[in-house]
Amino acid sequence: MRDPGLNRAWLCVLALASLVGCERESAGVTTEFEKRVESPSAIESGDAVAAPATAAFDGPLAALRPSPWTSWPLENVDPEAFAGWRINPTSGKYERIDGLQLRCEPGVFALSIADGRVVSLEHDQAGEWVTIDHGQGIDSRVGPLAESGVHEQLPVSRGAALGTTAGRVLELRIRVDGVDIDPLQALRQPLQRWPALQQRLPPPPPAADTP
Repeated sequence: MRDPGLNRAWLCVLALASLVGCERESAGVTTEFEKRVESPSAIESGDAVAAPATAAFDGPLAALRPSPWTSWPLENVDPEAFAGWRINPTSGKYERIDGLQLRCEPGVFALSIADGRVVSLEHDQAGEWVTIDHGQGIDSRVGPLAESGVHEQLPVSRGAALGTTAGRVLELRIRVDGVDIDPLQALRQPLQRWPALQQRLPPPPPAADTP
């Protein structure tokens, strides 16, 4: 049978050991383990002990997301027609739309989709067209505008007003090295020369045989 006095002695020893450990921690005493973790010489020699793992990032995820490079050319987006082939509702024939057409009210501001420089201003019967060079062989063309507030070689930033719309439809065209691409591919991802941005529009579908 174990001696009760011996059990009490062991309990006293354990209590004193825990008390000494608390006093060392409150006094800022560095243990040998901590010295091996923090010592530069131990790190260089490879004798350092791995430090405890830090906590995972628990901040807002928005801080980790990259900011977009592009934005829509209108504040209120209402698509009218997408780039590609369609059947003309009037003639019934196939026609290709090289740009994205958005519904709008006459006189609203048309905006630059990204940072760039105005390279040309063109006029036709519909109105004025503004072409912006965004670098890396990428340029955008917006119109028709009733009146533009920019001039050639003017630097513009993303979201800057280019002018006011002339009608109820604003067209946006984006080209990479002179080749028209689907504007949605550039608006849904950073404006860089990725392979997806260099995809050409598909050929027209075969005409149906008429009796």
